[in-house]
Amino acid sequence: MSDLNEEKKPEELTSGEENVSPEAEENIEQSDKPKKEKKPAKKQAEIQNGNPAERKRSVNIRSLKHGTMAVVLTVLFVAAVVVLNVIVSIISDRVDTTADLTDTGIYTLDEATTNYLGGLEAEVTISVMNSETNFEGGGTYYKSVNELLKKMAMENDNFKLQYLLIDQNPDFTSKFNGETLSENYIVVESADTGRHRIITPGNYFSAPTFRDNLSQYGYPETYIDQYVEQYVNSSYASQIIEGSNVEQAVISALMYVTNTDPVRVAFTEGFGEGDSSSLSSLLDKNGYDVETINLMNVSEIDSDIDYIVMYAPSMDYDNDSLTKLSRFLDNGGAFGKNLIYFASSVQPSYNSSDDGNSMANLASFLAEWGISVGDSLVLQSNASYSYGGMEYVHLQQIQDTEYAGNTYNNSLITYDAYIRPIIQIWEGGNKGSVEQEILIKSYDGAYLRPISTLSESDFDKSTAESGSFIDAVCAYKVHSKTQDITRVVAFGSEMICNSMFMNYANSNNQDFMINMFNYISGKTEGTTITAKSFSNVGFEVNQENSNVLAVILCIVIPIAVIVLGVVIWVRRRHR
Repeated sequence: MSDLNEEKKPEELTSGEENVSPEAEENIEQSDKPKKEKKPAKKQAEIQNGNPAERKRSVNIRSLKHGTMAVVLTVLFVAAVVVLNVIVSIISDRVDTTADLTDTGIYTLDEATTNYLGGLEAEVTISVMNSETNFEGGGTYYKSVNELLKKMAMENDNFKLQYLLIDQNPDFTSKFNGETLSENYIVVESADTGRHRIITPGNYFSAPTFRDNLSQYGYPETYIDQYVEQYVNSSYASQIIEGSNVEQAVISALMYVTNTDPVRVAFTEGFGEGDSSSLSSLLDKNGYDVETINLMNVSEIDSDIDYIVMYAPSMDYDNDSLTKLSRFLDNGGAFGKNLIYFASSVQPSYNSSDDGNSMANLASFLAEWGISVGDSLVLQSNASYSYGGMEYVHLQQIQDTEYAGNTYNNSLITYDAYIRPIIQIWEGGNKGSVEQEILIKSYDGAYLRPISTLSESDFDKSTAESGSFIDAVCAYKVHSKTQDITRVVAFGSEMICNSMFMNYANSNNQDFMINMFNYISGKTEGTTITAKSFSNVGFEVNQENSNVLAVILCIVIPIAVIVLGVVIWVRRRHR
């Protein structure tokens, strides 16, 4: 029994158990392989229970990951902002990205301006004679002018805008020796034609009330321009400047400098002609070459001239001068020339006079074209058509002709005053090769009062001839082969081009005139752009406000964003 209960020795167990199962043998091999070392239970407990050293190491790893990501994101954000600013800056130089918040749109281009610039094919250079900063420093009106100029440049790459200081650019200013060139003047040039035009502040600022006041005292248009310029460059500028006319001034200059075949218009002088500055200024602004001619001082009228304008002469023309006119209109049988004649209430009789003072020679010349000027005035008894209760100032009917263009039957008004009736000598207005077309008539209710009775107080208008009378007529001849046309246009009064009537807001006088000249010349339709008004400006940023906005947008907001980013980063770092 003792032998059975005796404990076996290890060697005996090993040697004695020879029949071991495969499963057991495999288990034994598995148990013999080294096991993966586990973290001591104590260390695990220290991390879990918040051992400071181990926990700090874990937090640092996480913080490093978050901090690195924050830095990367910050760098990417700053880079994106810089790139975005560069892109916006490039776009803003080419595309208008601003919003005009003013009531009168003083920073918005007129549709007529954008339409013209859209078709500008010749390269032009517009030079503002000042630095941009100094130019805009002149106040709201100069700021508006500059913004409009920059927006014009955005409309067409051929419109090159630059700013030049007079005293620092002698090579540029030397090109205009003999011409006045001062600070804030604008020079428009075309390299293709070599032509230029200088625009003064008196041209590109609108001062209609000031101009009207001067015109009522009989000042000529050229004198008014100089007076306006003098005032807009003084401390009184804010008292007379009512708006910006820079669009019309620049477009007119562009039309002039880019015209490769300019139309020449010569106004006669030497026979007591009236003040034609309003009409000549209008033509000049619409690209015509305007000049003067004394028929007594030339042997022949230059055949390159397209128009002769006889503006309210107070003396009769001599026969030699009228012969030169006839040869000019015939143009060697080629036709294609034009005469525009304006009568006046202060002229002597067109019929023979006892004292020998008459317009008899001119009357004979016009009669060859079937035109006669009456020795009466057309007055208006219908209060609906008279102006301000004055019968000698009244509204006119523009007729439906090609000469009228878009001024026919529109909502605007044609003003005229002291009108002599234009009479068609031939029945129907046509005879032989001469044909006629009525351009303007008075409304019904008009009557004729002989000029000789104007000083009489007892004139009985009930006995006067009444009805509708002709204010303007065109007589013309058409060349049988070339179809070129020679025209003689006669107006009963020069007052239709009076600066006051031309500048009324509801007047179409200047529109009719430029449409007539353009149609006769074969030019495209004229460009008339309404001046921008500086009254009732709804949003204005002066220099002080501009500085405040610059500080807020460029300093305060960026610093606030940076501080906020640092605070968020620090909080996340110590989380």
